[in-house]
Parts: sequence; C-alpha cells; structure tokens
Amino acid sequence: MQRQTLSVAVLALLLGALQLSGTASYAQKYVQGSIEHKEKVGPVNSKYLPGSVWQEGEKDGSRSTWIRIPEWLAGTWFADVETATSRQDLVTHKESGHTPFNFKAKSRFAYGTQKDGRGGIWHFLKLPYTSSTDFPEFVEYHQVLTKDFTNQSEQAVSFRSMVAAARVQRQSKEIVEAFQQESVTNYEPIEEGVIKMIASTRRYDETGKPLMQADNEARIHRVEKFTPIAKEGNLDMKQSLYDFLRNRKMEYLIPHDAKIN
Repeated sequence: MQRQTLSVAVLALLLGALQLSGTASYAQKYVQGSIEHKEKVGPVNSKYLPGSVWQEGEKDGSRSTWIRIPEWLAGTWFADVETATSRQDLVTHKESGHTPFNFKAKSRFAYGTQKDGRGGIWHFLKLPYTSSTDFPEFVEYHQVLTKDFTNQSEQAVSFRSMVAAARVQRQSKEIVEAFQQESVTNYEPIEEGVIKMIASTRRYDETGKPLMQADNEARIHRVEKFTPIAKEGNLDMKQSLYDFLRNRKMEYLIPHDAKIN
C-alpha cells in the first residue's frame, strides 16, 4: 500500500503554470540512475478524450503485485517542502530561469507491507489505482496505470510510473482536457531516518507528444517505523504475500508456521 498525497497533483499544477525564459536548451532525458524518459508515448486511451463522459477505468488493484524493498526504505515518510531544480518546455526547448526554488508540497507515504520468513520486507504494489483532486472549475482524475520498481543497488532504488489524467466538469462529467504523465522517482538513504528523493515528471499531450518536464529534489524524514499491515481493503496481506511467493517458486521465504490455503 502506498499512501501518497499531493505529489502528482502538485507537479501537474506546476507544469501547467510553467513560465519559461532564457536560451534554448534541450531537455534532460534522464534523472539520476540513467533511467530515461520516453521521447514519445502512445496516444491516450479513447475513453479519456475530451468530449467523452468520464467513466471509471480498469478496476483498482486488478494487476497488483509484490516487490521486495531495502530495509532503509521501509516505514512512513513525510515531507512538506520540495526544491524545483528544473522546469523545461519540451516544445520550445526553453528552460525556466527561475529555478531552483522551494515550494510547499506536503506528502506522506509509506513503503513496506509484510515480512517474509527470513525477515525481508515486501511492499504491496497496488495497480492500477485512481486518485482525484478537486479544483474550483473541475475535478482532475489520475489513474496510475503502471509502476516499475528497480533496485539499482543496496543504496538506491527507483520507481517509474505512467499516469493517465483527465480534467472533468463537475456536473456534466464531460472530459475537457486529457494528458499523460511519466514519473521517475529515485530514493537513496542519507542518514538513519532520512532519505533523498530525486523526481522527474514529464507531461505528454493526448497524442503522446512530450510537452513539459519538472525535476524536483527533497529530503524526506521517517515519521513512523515499519509495522506489518494486516489488510488492504478485504485482502489479507499476509496470505497474499504467501500466495505470491508460492506462485513464484519461492517457498523457502514463507515462514514455517504459515497456514497455506
């Protein structure tokens, strides 16, 4: 379970409000760890096109999976300030002359759901999942379609996600704008209870053409230690992990006293 609050919506607002100046500069293709953004993505699904009526997409959690995470990433984390390190217009190839700057962006999230029989910590990656943000003129829906995890080393991990977004009129439910976002987020430990985040979000139009990119950094503090989570909705997390390990032929990680259904 990943309980993130405002990061995607805040980035979308910053991208939408981007004011650019300065000389032309080709956009960064990657953030730390050499994970490249896509130069172009496929067109947005027709159900998200402007003029369509907003409908819930694929059922949340229908493609969920488990990932093993390093111990230093486990726990509940909080940040209230991020630093904008770069803002780029990928159409004009111009970069903002106003970076770096700090902005308030409260974010609280958790990593780590269950332990295996050898003490390893696993995180339940719910996919897809949908969030919404209320604005005066519309509601903005974000559906996280994919989220890939890379354990680059013992001291660095990365998440890469693809988001379909739609701005919807509150009363009629008509979609007035659609876009896509690819986010790459890297974490590395700094000291006990503190991690560094380097994040890059690239926005694409409904045809898949890149429009803008925002890069941020933040120091994030652990506010709660990891404790196993028993349930995600009606799903038994311990049983789900055991089933996952058994299906992947990793029975050696299942505790000896576990009850296997």
